Amino acid sequence: MADPTQRIAPITDADRTDAVRAMFAAIAGVGGSANVDNHFVLKTFARHPALTQPFLVFNRHLLSTSTLPVRLRQIAILRVAWVRRAKYMWASHMRMSLGLGLTVADIEAAKIGEASPHWADFERVVVRAADQLIAGSDVDDDLWASLTAGLADQQIMDLIFTIGAYTGLAMAFNAMRIQREPDLVALAEELGSPA
Repeated sequence: MADPTQRIAPITDADRTDAVRAMFAAIAGVGGSANVDNHFVLKTFARHPALTQPFLVFNRHLLSTSTLPVRLRQIAILRVAWVRRAKYMWASHMRMSLGLGLTVADIEAAKIGEASPHWADFERVVVRAADQLIAGSDVDDDLWASLTAGLADQQIMDLIFTIGAYTGLAMAFNAMRIQREPDLVALAEELGSPA
């Protein structure tokens, strides 16, 4: 099924101001592997470089220098994407997760949530943290005790900020109707997508 019409159009070559070119150069110059010309999120967010550039610095931390183990980070992001019905984020992070060693079974479990028998005990804690933070912007004392038993303070902070940032991104992607690139549409058709 085709994505709905995007509400904020991605920039065109004619729209590339000096600020946009500087932002794209910064993305490419700091380990940025994304091909901006084929990346609908970056081309859309480029409409507002003053917002996007600092956000990308923060997001780069979450994806590159976070203290949270990669597997736990991706489980949390997948759960956020599924619960928030963020089709772009879901497909994009399925692709990223599979490239980082997660499996189709992990992706299927992210759809189910903490009730999935697939999860190891602490992975279930991470999924529960995502669900509680999304639902109520807080975690209960029992869950906090479980988090502190398995993660250091900085890791807990990185987990909370990852869930929060990706919840915010889900809102942006959904509200702006960010289009999925053809390879993401194909992956979602193969492995499923939020309704």
